[in-house]
Amino acid sequence: MNQSTPTNSGTTSSVALRAVVIGLIFVVANAYWVGRNDLITGPKHNYMSLFSNAVFTFFVLTLVNLLLRKLARHFALSDSDLLVVYIMVVMITTVAGHQTMSKLVGTLVHPYWFATAENDWRNLFWRYIPEWFTTTDEKALTGFFRGETTVFTPHFLGVWLKPIVYWSAFTFVLFFVLICINTIIRRQFTEHERLTYPITWMPLEMGRDPVAFLRNRLMWIGFGIAAAISLLNGLSNLYPALPSVPVGWTRFNFNEKPWSYMVYTRISFQPFVIGLSFFMPLDLAFSAWFFYFLKKLTQLLLGATMGWRNLYLDEQAQGAWNALGILALWVGRRHLKRVFTHAFTGKGGIDDSKEPMPYRTALFGIAGGFLFFIWFAFKAGFSIWVMLLFLVLYFCTAIGISKIRASLGVTVHELLWVDPGRTMVTSLGTRTFGPRNLTILSFLYWLNRDQAAHPMPSQLEAFRIGEQVNMNSRRLFWAVIITFAVGIPATFLIYFDILYHHGAANPATSFIMGVGREGLGQRLQTWLTFPTAGDYVTMGFMGLGCVLTGFFLIMKMRFLWWPFHPVGYVLGVSPAEMVYIWVPVLISWWLKFIILRYGGLRAYRKAIPFFAGLILGDYSMGGIWSIISAITKITTYNMGWHPVLN
Repeated sequence: MNQSTPTNSGTTSSVALRAVVIGLIFVVANAYWVGRNDLITGPKHNYMSLFSNAVFTFFVLTLVNLLLRKLARHFALSDSDLLVVYIMVVMITTVAGHQTMSKLVGTLVHPYWFATAENDWRNLFWRYIPEWFTTTDEKALTGFFRGETTVFTPHFLGVWLKPIVYWSAFTFVLFFVLICINTIIRRQFTEHERLTYPITWMPLEMGRDPVAFLRNRLMWIGFGIAAAISLLNGLSNLYPALPSVPVGWTRFNFNEKPWSYMVYTRISFQPFVIGLSFFMPLDLAFSAWFFYFLKKLTQLLLGATMGWRNLYLDEQAQGAWNALGILALWVGRRHLKRVFTHAFTGKGGIDDSKEPMPYRTALFGIAGGFLFFIWFAFKAGFSIWVMLLFLVLYFCTAIGISKIRASLGVTVHELLWVDPGRTMVTSLGTRTFGPRNLTILSFLYWLNRDQAAHPMPSQLEAFRIGEQVNMNSRRLFWAVIITFAVGIPATFLIYFDILYHHGAANPATSFIMGVGREGLGQRLQTWLTFPTAGDYVTMGFMGLGCVLTGFFLIMKMRFLWWPFHPVGYVLGVSPAEMVYIWVPVLISWWLKFIILRYGGLRAYRKAIPFFAGLILGDYSMGGIWSIISAITKITTYNMGWHPVLN
């Protein structure tokens, strides 16, 4: 079904209070579910662009709602109300999970517990940490790392109250500013560029006509294949004597030169990745795996012939992602001019009545958000210009990710180690910033360590879903705001509750220490111990990433025959995007190519439910395994997101 225009042309539907209340229940439940799986055992639900816990929740609610319509119709929700609940679950998933909250919590507790006489953190950077960032209370830190207690005591809650309030406010304002930016760019993406938002396809099809969706035989065939693989592998994980289907990744290391310059290669066959990749445009899917191969070949050839071990691929990726955001704004410059004109003069020939908020409110919201961040920086002793530079790079990358998701539906955008702090310091040198700025900058590392669950594209897709079912966008905006207002502090408390019970020093929960070790124990300590000047080579390779992205975009826009998509270059050169999924992307691209070549658009449309079934079957059985994991505390099957079972 074409998603370029709404399917319902009737009156705008409201957002029922009952849907928001039910949504909040599932918000808290999913925050706990995702957090427990993340910290203890189970899958990382928000690694892929389409969150598995949200799809599973929506699928179960749809089945229950269909049953209620037959047995107790007055208790059933409308289709649009179900989509509101789905959107609220997606929003909280951008907060919970190992992409956001675990990294924040792991950063806050790291500097005082892991300080030793050998690393000399006390003298190196303790004095630069604002007292309201975290806590130095020995009893609170001991309980956090050793466990067997609860955070819900007057002492622990009193100790953590100030950090939770400040960091919750910081996160809420940041997410609010992203909504404001989405309000301004939404029409450009949706109406002028007519982007298709592939990630919204499954929830929209399931939500608009669940009966027709669930009656499709091809969908159930795909569902059955993926669910059967997940069931078999899950049982094999618990009972190793049983056979399994090797869909998880296998790592191949090359130890001899010149092959060792390629570092390593991972091969996997996850059904849900094959399904998700089917909705990517052919040229993007081709470019993604092609540029991944080209990166490997470049490493091999240049490494072997020139003796280069560092080709500055991370720096190219950072420049490319920032270029995508800047180019998105440049393409929409006429729309942005009309927005500003309308906001301040009432002219401009543009109507903002169907936007999440008026354009003037959005612009003042962005300005107010920047004032908050300036106040935050001032209170922390952080230089204003450093905070502003950080925010500019962050928002450029955010817009780039959102544009890619809206147009191409990329399966994953982890952006590992492609973060503003690293960009700023490696380019300008540590001496430019000084120890206090470097310390505060390290406490912002949790925002960008990886960005697979970035909130901005999910927000934009939420408003797209609302538009497609004629939902009142301003009521939906308040549902999203309520989700963040309740969900962010609730997620904080959920994470502290889990960790105070199990202990962060427990091997099962030790993952949470990774980002603190990277941001403070490795990067900050290195920055302060070995000061550096500006690195023009690094800046040059960032510029190269920008130039190549612009070149590929111009060629793609001017020549229909040009096979390389600029986003494919960005994904291929990035350090993590294609590493785990290049094989299923290649398989999906080949299947889609064959279907279109020999069956045409008609065969392609008929095949769509099968690939949607692969996603739903894998996510549904994976959701069951993750719930079992959360209840039993046993590590279960992770939808192929692990090494191949032996």
